[in-house]
Amino acid sequence: GMAKTRHHSNQELIGQGLANMVAPLFGGFAATGAIARTATNIRNGGNSPIAAIVHSIFLLLVILIFSSFAKNIPLAALAAILFVVAYNMSDVPHFIYMSTHAPRHDIFILYTTFLLTIFTNLVVAVNIGVIFAMLFFIRKMNEFVSIKQHDQETLNNELRENGFALPKDTLVYSIQGPFFFGAAEKIERAFAITHSDPKNIIFRLKDVPFMDMTGLQTFREVIEQFHKRNVTVYLCEANSKVKRKLSKIEIKRFIGGEEIYNSLHDIINKLQLK
Repeated sequence: GMAKTRHHSNQELIGQGLANMVAPLFGGFAATGAIARTATNIRNGGNSPIAAIVHSIFLLLVILIFSSFAKNIPLAALAAILFVVAYNMSDVPHFIYMSTHAPRHDIFILYTTFLLTIFTNLVVAVNIGVIFAMLFFIRKMNEFVSIKQHDQETLNNELRENGFALPKDTLVYSIQGPFFFGAAEKIERAFAITHSDPKNIIFRLKDVPFMDMTGLQTFREVIEQFHKRNVTVYLCEANSKVKRKLSKIEIKRFIGGEEIYNSLHDIINKLQLK
């Protein structure tokens, strides 16, 4: 952001990882990836990788050749320099802008990371900040998961265009959103409220981008329960990744036709031929 360029995180991680693997062979210790010297370089116009290389060479010369002179620099002078560098790195106007315009969850993460950086260290602050960000993300993703029963009239209008009609005692559900562990309880609760069992249940999965193992297991348990109650379950419109995952957990033996259909019309056609 300071350099106004695109950040290549993979390149940086590989470079730092190689450095941390090689450094111990020469009595060195792991690099932390601190940005104090990088920020100083950028603030003074050094925006290329050459600036970092020159900076590293200069520090090496100070350690090997000029250490006898460097030890005479007052710590108070170094502290003052660090204060200025830290203030320039903090980007106060941007911090204030985020504090007044960001969503509440992001403001909480911002202040938590900020305070932990001051009272502990950067590594702890970043780790805790990432954990909170993940938890809030899971909560937001959970809000996008929904199981909706199709309105009979709307569904019949859709099918009528292709010359089909919804058979009796058949319910059609659309599952929307990612099927992951955070939504498992919502899925179980949604199907637990079915008081009277229909003859057939059709699940449309076109709006399910992915499923994790917990979601798959929950879905399988739901389908198994319907299977035991002599309710035939049909699946359709799943993408290739979801189809592959459903096949791996051997869910097909519990569903009608033992296959995942490409469209709702294929299932209706099969039901009408029975």
